[in-house]
Amino acid sequence: MKNKSAVVVALLLGLMLIQGSVVLATSVNQMVLTNLIGSPGKTIKTQITLEGTDLEERSGFWYVRYKKVEGDNNRMDITSWITIEPENYTIKQKETKTFTVKVKVPRDAELGLWGATSEEAGKEGYSSERRTYIVFKDAPGGGNVYSGLLLPISVQVSESESFLEPLINFVLSNIIVIILSLVIIVLLARPLLKRRK
Repeated sequence: MKNKSAVVVALLLGLMLIQGSVVLATSVNQMVLTNLIGSPGKTIKTQITLEGTDLEERSGFWYVRYKKVEGDNNRMDITSWITIEPENYTIKQKETKTFTVKVKVPRDAELGLWGATSEEAGKEGYSSERRTYIVFKDAPGGGNVYSGLLLPISVQVSESESFLEPLINFVLSNIIVIILSLVIIVLLARPLLKRRK
């Protein structure tokens, strides 16, 4: 009986060590990319940062994956919308690398949620509502035993902005700088106008 217990404990410790080395290989700055907002024909850009936490240099790559579930409609698979740059990488301990995720929303995309069954898909406990994932895998240099993570991604397709909306948003977000610039221009122009008179 003691031998069986010792074997079970040894196996559990071994699994914990293996799992610990997998988890510690590479860390990511965000675990979900759900409810990104974009309009038909536009490209959404966001960034993901990886940090090497393993003693060895690791080589890896990114790809997108669709988890098919019976009864899904065509809104669940948005893998064709997504690209990650760069796709391949190597990372050393304490090194960070930033990757750009581009999501090109098709011009004919209907409004609403794509890539998940509900807006709650990014929350803990709602993994059954996730359908499209960004995946990164990496392994110690030259190895073929990969570790990695699935990062759920979904897009809320909304109406296109009018061409004035970005301009209005710029003015509103920089109103203090604009007002100060106008005051400076007026103050500088006043002496010049007096000289001409």
